[in-house]
Amino acid sequence: MYNKTLFIKGSGRRALELAIAEGVGGIMATMSVDTKKKVQIFQKVPELGLLIVFVGTLILFSTFNEYFASVASLKILLVTVVYTGIVLIGQALLMIVGELDLSVGAIASLGTITTGLMLADWNLPLPVAVLLGVGIGTFVGFLNGFITVKIGIPAFITTLAMLFLARGISYVLSGGDPVYPLPQNAGDLSRPMILGFPSVVWIFLILFMCADQFVRRSVLGRKFYLIGGNQVAARLSGIKVDKIKIGLFMLCGGLSAFAGILLMSKLQRSDPVTGLGWELSVIAAAAVGGIKLTGGGGSLTGAFIGLLFLQVILQGLVMMGLNPFLLEAVVGAVMIIAVWIATLKTKK
Repeated sequence: MYNKTLFIKGSGRRALELAIAEGVGGIMATMSVDTKKKVQIFQKVPELGLLIVFVGTLILFSTFNEYFASVASLKILLVTVVYTGIVLIGQALLMIVGELDLSVGAIASLGTITTGLMLADWNLPLPVAVLLGVGIGTFVGFLNGFITVKIGIPAFITTLAMLFLARGISYVLSGGDPVYPLPQNAGDLSRPMILGFPSVVWIFLILFMCADQFVRRSVLGRKFYLIGGNQVAARLSGIKVDKIKIGLFMLCGGLSAFAGILLMSKLQRSDPVTGLGWELSVIAAAAVGGIKLTGGGGSLTGAFIGLLFLQVILQGLVMMGLNPFLLEAVVGAVMIIAVWIATLKTKK
């Protein structure tokens, strides 16, 4: 076979060379087209990569425990993250515009304590107490936004100071002890079951889907990315940067207080330690989910997948008997790796 090929001469040999070249070129072109299509898919759906990793992690831990990925286990997973998930909505939007709020956990504590006192001591109706509690959180968010945007103190310093201030007020109002007993109807917010899930899950899903669609489809939502990506250009294009940032701080504060109130409804008591560590959990979830810490990139969907991913890792490692004191170290390592990968993708 090889000897015959060596003796091909003239136009016959040239034709064979062209045919081989064309065949190899066609294969390479096909591979190139397929590769481009895959790249385009990941560009259009940037959350797809993290989703694949999330599913792979579920499968991995399921090999050690067959019930880990069961419907009951996934339901518990979802119920576990809804409270920090509500806080994540506001925090993620703030991070998209290039800001952050370290006081979300303390605001949740302040919201739950004030609402609990209004129910237990003042005997206010549940809807009124909830609205006032959320209003207090929104006002604290306004203070964060005003001090950061108008006075010019960086959000890190402002919200860190507010963390201590709000948490301190919570301890003073409650005397350092939980507020209970609460009226029986305090559990009406989060305990009723709807289609097999607690009502708090549906509240979270509605809030999340509304916020996600607003950011993706509205003109104002797209402005968030321009503000985070280039604030100077946003101002020059006529976008009211200050108002939008203050509004997002207020939203973050209101959602944080609401999350604390929902947890109060579940536990049937108001505890001043509510929200302890939530600020770091939601920032880590947002970073793992692809939201740029400098602003201008990421999505709520990615942040939510990041929250689920971290919770799956924690539950999986606990199931495997890992030392509980190492869990936070693992979260830190995952966060560093995720941000490093995102940085490499941005450079490319």
